[in-house]
Amino acid sequence: MVRPPPRVDGWETVMTSPVIRVHGLRKRFRRADRTFAHAVDGVSLDVRRGEFLVLLGPSGCGKTTLLRSIAGLETPDEGSVEVDGRVVFDAASRIEVPPEKRGLSMMFQSYALWPHLTVRDNVAYPLRNRRVGRRDVATRVAEVLDLVGIGELAGQHPSDMSGGQQQRVALARALVARDDVVLFDEPLSNVDAKVRERLRAELVAMQRRLGFSAVYVTHDQTEAMELATRIAVMRAGRVEQLGPPREIYASPATRYVATFVGVANEIEGTVTSDGALDTPVGVLRGSPVEGLTPGDAAVAVWRPECGRLTDTEPDGNRWPATAQVSLFAGAHTEHVLRTATGDCRVWTFDRRTDLDPDRKVWVCVDPADLRILPA
Repeated sequence: MVRPPPRVDGWETVMTSPVIRVHGLRKRFRRADRTFAHAVDGVSLDVRRGEFLVLLGPSGCGKTTLLRSIAGLETPDEGSVEVDGRVVFDAASRIEVPPEKRGLSMMFQSYALWPHLTVRDNVAYPLRNRRVGRRDVATRVAEVLDLVGIGELAGQHPSDMSGGQQQRVALARALVARDDVVLFDEPLSNVDAKVRERLRAELVAMQRRLGFSAVYVTHDQTEAMELATRIAVMRAGRVEQLGPPREIYASPATRYVATFVGVANEIEGTVTSDGALDTPVGVLRGSPVEGLTPGDAAVAVWRPECGRLTDTEPDGNRWPATAQVSLFAGAHTEHVLRTATGDCRVWTFDRRTDLDPDRKVWVCVDPADLRILPA
């Protein structure tokens, strides 16, 4: 159980106007063959005050370039960035405010700690750089070190600390300036799984208690789902879908989002006149996205936990399957089944449920749990 950190005066959670506004941002890089690749391709989005926005996508999708462009560490080719109503970048007007004057803090993937400085001095560096008075520096450093749970380590050097402790130092340094926005570039990727889980929970507790806005980059879908108020799923420099985690998971807008976030089963077919999907396993009914018309190639997508297995043929969406293997995964058992359209996965939550290989069953999916998307 995570103990809520003490409150630090000066930060309030106020969900009002956007604290960051990105409009039409583009950033190109020249390839070795002298052609150009768009790392960020026309991205527009708002970061709401007090929210935790996660930029999620695979390596090379542009999420870190977008974050660095907001921070001022990359210069975009087009578009604009506003922070708290102030234009900090505008390509057309040639406005480019330096990173240190944007009112943003950032926590990097590497710890980026100075080995010759103590923990106290590492954390104090942003304040001294902003010419904060010595007494205020001492007070605020002590507060934030206690906040992240390493107050007793203030006099140590980073080289004497574990990876998890060093990450707490980096987090303290990002929080000590009390900026309204903190940017995170895959900050937990270098710590082991157990430490990462604990730090995720503590980070969410701190962000909600302190009320700063967070923009967080990760390729880890589980991390995104646990941390985010909203997720921006990115692909090839663009935002494929932006919404709350439950919406992204249960109502993906595209096939890419459905298969990238979580585990998804797919059945291809053709849209019918009444909005159903004609497939090799029969006509399936579900929730089609807007824009599909009769005759369109489409795909039915459903999550493993939404499938049910029966021995007798039921009504509704159903098709025959043959059991291949059952895999115990702790909280659930994953059954891999062979169907006319290939393998599918169904999760059951009775730990005693195993299917013998070659057993014949029916797979059933409620129409409310089946999403019909463009192929």
